[in-house]
Amino acid sequence: MLLLLTAAAVASCADDPRQGWSTASVYPTQYRTVAVNVFQNDTYFREVGFMLTDAVITTIERQTPYKVTSESNADTLLTGRITNVNLTSLSQNESTGLDEEVIVGVTIDFNWTDLETDRTILERTAFKGGGLFVPTSQSRETLELGEIGVVQQLAGDLVDEMQAVW
Repeated sequence: MLLLLTAAAVASCADDPRQGWSTASVYPTQYRTVAVNVFQNDTYFREVGFMLTDAVITTIERQTPYKVTSESNADTLLTGRITNVNLTSLSQNESTGLDEEVIVGVTIDFNWTDLETDRTILERTAFKGGGLFVPTSQSRETLELGEIGVVQQLAGDLVDEMQAVW
């Protein structure tokens, strides 16, 4: 009985995600590999570029069917640039005036290119993310914690953008 229900459920799935539930990949299937260049960094927050590149590579390997490889062996190339990093205070201690919650905001531009045709697959500008840290004396969180948060968020959002356009 369970086998019959499973077969019926799979048979009711469409090959085209626009038509309901689908077993098809949400990522473009004509590509197998992607090269990821180190994100260029136009800011003074130097480590953020390396952290973001590492997070993007890890997320691509974990969430997509693509393998990350060198540019000479890849079907596609992902390049990016960090255009802005800013710190925004969300709250301050009334007695000391020190920041209690701070957002690390990062803005990036990125481009995903088919290396065979030199056609842009995906391009985004002013793509933003934010990571919170709490530098109060009780928690003693550092700026790096906020940077880690923002690069993880941006990497996940960037890879989500790589999904096929339906």
